[in-house]
Amino acid sequence: MKRFSVMLLVLFLCAGLALAESGEAPAADPFAAVTPAMMAVAEADVNEDGTLAVHTGSRLMAAGMDFGDGAAILRLIASAPAEGRLTIRVYVDDPEGAPFITCVFSPITKESRMTKAIDGVHDLTFVFEGEGTFTSWQAFTSLEALETALRAEHSAPFDDAIPTRYLVRCAQEGTVEALDYTAHDYSNDGEAYEKRAFVYLPYGYDPGQTYDLLILCHGIGGNEHEWGLSNDSSRVKAIMDNLIYTGEIKPFIVVTPNGRGGRTSDASAFYDFGKELRNDLLPAVAAKYAVDITDRSRCAMAGLSMGGMQTINIGIGECLDLFSAYGAFSAAPNNGAYGTAAVLNTHPEYDIRMFYNICGTEDSLVGAASAMKVLPSLNDRLDDSNFVLQLVPGGHDFGVWYLGFYNFARMIGAQ
Repeated sequence: MKRFSVMLLVLFLCAGLALAESGEAPAADPFAAVTPAMMAVAEADVNEDGTLAVHTGSRLMAAGMDFGDGAAILRLIASAPAEGRLTIRVYVDDPEGAPFITCVFSPITKESRMTKAIDGVHDLTFVFEGEGTFTSWQAFTSLEALETALRAEHSAPFDDAIPTRYLVRCAQEGTVEALDYTAHDYSNDGEAYEKRAFVYLPYGYDPGQTYDLLILCHGIGGNEHEWGLSNDSSRVKAIMDNLIYTGEIKPFIVVTPNGRGGRTSDASAFYDFGKELRNDLLPAVAAKYAVDITDRSRCAMAGLSMGGMQTINIGIGECLDLFSAYGAFSAAPNNGAYGTAAVLNTHPEYDIRMFYNICGTEDSLVGAASAMKVLPSLNDRLDDSNFVLQLVPGGHDFGVWYLGFYNFARMIGAQ
């Protein structure tokens, strides 16, 4: 086996030398994106778009990579199929030694960023396990250099996966507080009772400023805890912290309430939440935090599943005067395109900053989500600039919903 690997390494080196001498491929710069066309390939097929279809046993070699005085981060871009994992092991100089880095890609992970120092000139061998697509790799001298590249990349309105970088704890972390407030049982007798919501405050929160506000709602089986803001390892918190830290969004406040408008487990309570939202929750948030709930241009609403229904039926249907941006993640059955258009057409005085919809292609609700695509043709305030319908691989689950939150946060928080 070792003899075979040595022979393969020799073939890789010869292939890389032949490419360099023939001029068929430019000398690769590790500090720019290195694509498969710039490397020697074994047991893999080139796709029409220049990416590489890889499987267990596929290998790539990048010979003579000059990292100069040093790189601090390696970024790999690849993808795994809808069901499965793709593992990439990168070896430096000796493909029989220990891996320099190991990256694992899932169906919702499109890139991996590994903090690992390397300097000087080296040969890199990429060994694949599992099936998938490999796009490129690139070295960066520092986190700041990576962030500069990310800001340039992320001019598109949405991504099809959350970059791994946004799912880890950030150097500058925001805080989460519990907000206890008085609500009323709108599903029953209107009696006052105490409720709790969780509030994300960005790093460096200054009560002397005014921040934009996002009300983020849960699904039918959840409550104020479902988005995880009550947990210090919250993915919502990590995404917000990192997007703010890299300068991709301006800081804003996120509130995750219990979306039932009364003390009952019956689903009907979700439809009564609009009264609590307007009369109880928003005033309580405004009384304690630096937000302006009278300025709809600075307020947004979003939610998953039943919370997506609330965003459409309540956020647009009942509270168009309170919010200007809406995010529906795998929205449960709702007013639909025609019902939503009827509301918009009845209130021409209210513009829409953003209406974003996302749904998994394996979700039984994808048909209802897709039906929303006709909405821009039914009114004069939605078009490609402020209406997005995104269908991604996945089911009715948090893989889709966290991606929805990440994309929507980028849309409403754009600097």
